[in-house]
Amino acid sequence: MSVSDHRTGPDSRNGRAAAVFSLLLSVAGLMMLWTWTGGTVFAIIAGVLAAIVVTLCLNGRHQGAFEVIGGPMDGARLPPDTVGRDTEVLVLSTPDGGGARYAVTGLRSLVYRGQTGTAD
Repeated sequence: MSVSDHRTGPDSRNGRAAAVFSLLLSVAGLMMLWTWTGGTVFAIIAGVLAAIVVTLCLNGRHQGAFEVIGGPMDGARLPPDTVGRDTEVLVLSTPDGGGARYAVTGLRSLVYRGQTGTAD
């Protein structure tokens, strides 16, 4: 498995942040309208917009690149499809032809745990 210099675009994240910000402002405005008028339709629409915000936030969680911390590949970025959801330890090929073990920690990081064939 080789490592590529994969980065998620800041435009994608900025666009998602702008959409979430706009939707949350709309939810606040609709809730104020519901309070002032008593019209339940405002509360229903606000609930739908809040559900869209939750969906946007949850879908974006697994799209960023994994950052490699420590070891021979320190600072490298891995595409998200390199690491499976159930992966706890990942063995990567190093530039010198060997292998290095990395533990999957946090949401987007791989921490160096030693060369392949060595004890922890």
